[in-house]
Amino acid sequence: MISKHNSSDTASFVFSNHPVSRYKLLFYLSVQFILACVFSITASAQTITNSSPYSRYGIGDLSGKGFSQGFAMGGTNIAMQNDTTAMFFINSGNPASYSNIRLTTAEIGANFNRVNLESSDAKQAVNNASLAYFALAFPFKKWWVGSIGLVPYSSVGFKVTDHQDIENIGGVDFLYQGSGGINQVYFGNGIKPLYGLARRFMKSSRYEKLKEEKNYAKANRILKRKKSLESLSLGVNTSYMFGSFNNSRRAIFPYGSNYFNLNSITSTRVSDVYFDYGAQFSHTFDSVGHRELRDKVTLLLGATFSAQSNISAKIDSTSYTYFNNSLGYEIPKDTIQNLETAKGKIRFPMSFGFGLGIKKGDRWLVSADFAVQNWSNYAVFDQTQGLKNSMRVSLGGQYVPNSKANGKGTYYKRIHYRIGGRYAETMIELQNTQLTEYAFSVGAGFPLGRNFLMQNFSMVNIGFEAGQRGTITNGLIKEQFFKATLGFTINDRWFVKPKFD
Repeated sequence: MISKHNSSDTASFVFSNHPVSRYKLLFYLSVQFILACVFSITASAQTITNSSPYSRYGIGDLSGKGFSQGFAMGGTNIAMQNDTTAMFFINSGNPASYSNIRLTTAEIGANFNRVNLESSDAKQAVNNASLAYFALAFPFKKWWVGSIGLVPYSSVGFKVTDHQDIENIGGVDFLYQGSGGINQVYFGNGIKPLYGLARRFMKSSRYEKLKEEKNYAKANRILKRKKSLESLSLGVNTSYMFGSFNNSRRAIFPYGSNYFNLNSITSTRVSDVYFDYGAQFSHTFDSVGHRELRDKVTLLLGATFSAQSNISAKIDSTSYTYFNNSLGYEIPKDTIQNLETAKGKIRFPMSFGFGLGIKKGDRWLVSADFAVQNWSNYAVFDQTQGLKNSMRVSLGGQYVPNSKANGKGTYYKRIHYRIGGRYAETMIELQNTQLTEYAFSVGAGFPLGRNFLMQNFSMVNIGFEAGQRGTITNGLIKEQFFKATLGFTINDRWFVKPKFD
């Protein structure tokens, strides 16, 4: 039997006040309200709960990296980076991408999930809605951009009953329940370490000598190569991981069997710092041989890495026997184990990924990701959990008919149309079956207007995903899920000193 477990969560943050002009007042007040709500909840260690029986393994279901734009493109994010013109998006999946943001950017999103759970003898539908993420990015320099945000890392939420007939005892119900999750508040930085290389070359004596010799072809080749090297970006996210997840296991014996029921409860609290790194590189082709391309083609490359990390944790564990009285209330009998605040480490796995993207002008974008996590080394207080290494492959595309279209009847040309798909071999192996997951997604980004004078831009991003995980063979559970996301992206120019004639 599969039991229903619904939940929702909220999340929010605090950011310092900043004097604003009248045209920015609404934008600032909205962001300030959201940030204040977020940090008020982080103080109480807010958790996120999903509804999957498979979230009982490891640290729960991992939340996908990146925000609503990449969600509709199969979750691709490793090579994804902004162009030099707005709209700018925040891609927390690869911190190197921050360095291409030119305006202060805010992102906020909400998710809706519906999961149909099916075993060999039962079906159950579960709905879940939550505030998914919030993030800000702000340029410090043309070569350095920072970002802060609150995003989920994993979620736990399940309630499953397993009925077994035991000789000399009878039918015994084993009830497994869990809730909670891990969140992360991150501060990320992306830099371009070779920024200004082309400008320095144009001021060099070598460039002047090439001009004197009228060797313009060689000078242009060198200049183009240095501009390409300038695109190299490096980044790091420094995250504070916090949250807790609770698991309980009940053994409920039949009435009159002379056995007391047993309940074992474990609460794990996580609190530590975690790092993940990224790199990106792009190269633009404006010609092939001696033929100039109509639309420039840009090759995007990306890589991400996080080392194996020992995260500080505390565990409380209690086991006790009980019986139910005639009114159905639980009456404790004896405490078998009571372990309070045992301190130790949870070994998070090493992970790495590679991404590839191809951009044609400002219309077409195709991206692909390959990522691996070494979950076989995952351990709680030096006890391995029998998990398997996981692998994910994602593919996505985006098409914008004409981002510069202006005039009546041309709005649809500025919409960002997105599609994608993904396949994963998960970290879970049950009954000699490693669970796989696949999903397909579609979505769109809707511009809300452009103010070129003030340089503020907004977009509403929607995405839908349908997929499946697991199987009903070998006594397992199949999940068929539908996910929807709604995200808001706001670009604006901050920290500009007013000038008067």
